[in-house]
Amino acid sequence: MSSTFNTPIRIFKRNNPTNDGTIAPDNTGASVCTQQKAFVGGTAATLTLPAGAIVHEIQAYVATAAGSPASTNVTLDATVIATLSDAAGVNTGALAAGQAALLANIGTVDKTLSYTAGASAIGVLSVTYTPRNPDGTITPVGNGYTNN
Repeated sequence: MSSTFNTPIRIFKRNNPTNDGTIAPDNTGASVCTQQKAFVGGTAATLTLPAGAIVHEIQAYVATAAGSPASTNVTLDATVIATLSDAAGVNTGALAAGQAALLANIGTVDKTLSYTAGASAIGVLSVTYTPRNPDGTITPVGNGYTNN
């Protein structure tokens, strides 16, 4: 079973201490999510990340290593944002420090993340991020409404 929600999904208290029907002010952040995609070496594994997202981590769960394990670039709409090993094991990408601003907010349109492991590598690409509004805010739809 799956459900579809508008993002960002906020986690916060719905009522205030007086319980007078006023929705409590924002007091926590947005929920973090992941996307996964199986990969086979030599073929690009791609994921679409939503506009405004902040990227936390990129990992490769490599069941079968590439013939000659190496670190391969991970791109976001052709911009290199990380390198990721295709050696056997759970590998965490080295995020590119020069792309900190892009990783903090991917922009106002959805972008495609792409990773191509070396020949014969088999595994799963996993990207952890927080979906946010296209401008990078986490104000939920309906913010400021009351139950009155």
